[in-house]
Amino acid sequence: MEVKWSRDFSIKNMQLDKQHELIFEITNLANDLALNIQDNNTQHKNDLKQILVKLFQYIKIHFKDEEKFMESIDFPLIEEHKKSHQILVEKTKELLEHSDNIVKMSQELSILTKDWILDHFANEDLWIANFTKKALHLQEIHYTLEQYIKLKSIKQDLRAEKTYDYICNCSLRIHAVPQTIHQELVSKENTLKCEKCGQILVHLDYFDLNQNFEKFNAIFEDALQNHHFTTQKNDMGGGIDEFSSKNLRNFQSF
Repeated sequence: MEVKWSRDFSIKNMQLDKQHELIFEITNLANDLALNIQDNNTQHKNDLKQILVKLFQYIKIHFKDEEKFMESIDFPLIEEHKKSHQILVEKTKELLEHSDNIVKMSQELSILTKDWILDHFANEDLWIANFTKKALHLQEIHYTLEQYIKLKSIKQDLRAEKTYDYICNCSLRIHAVPQTIHQELVSKENTLKCEKCGQILVHLDYFDLNQNFEKFNAIFEDALQNHHFTTQKNDMGGGIDEFSSKNLRNFQSF
């Protein structure tokens, strides 16, 4: 699955963003070649080695530039980030040192490039962007559910998984969260936010819809009335939107 760089991956630094975009292109090219590699094909072998050398050289330059930037903003997780950089450099170096088995190398390269994109450039680097604009919240996943599903799908197909219902503060909206992401949210106590209302998604635990329909319906009716009321107040230039916290408290009472 090809992953294209977009503003979602921006760390708010033009030079580093350009480098990230190029690394995305290189890793996609390497992954495409790895998936179509043919054993004993000399041209394929040479092409893959050239791409790997290019990637190895470029990530070392990029990591050096990124670490300088982190130092300039006093990034609090810089040591952890440097360790992550070192691991990726070593893994790439190991592939170069064991490039005789072209099929095995292509398979390992495919896995490694996905890990770079998903775990490092698309996740760990986002902490840098988040730090530059607000305080770090270490348990918050800084993607919408839709973006996170797309990222997770790089490694595994989530379409066949069981889904769990989550709610936000949007009226009558239910988010279907795949089991893999649901387990991560529960076990790691991480949080995701709705892309529309910006509020944290809350797991709608199992309950009997027939027995709780009246209470369920009453909450939504109350939420709608509060929403219209606060909207009118905001239109007049005043008032505080209390819809979010009140709605969450009601749902969490189930």
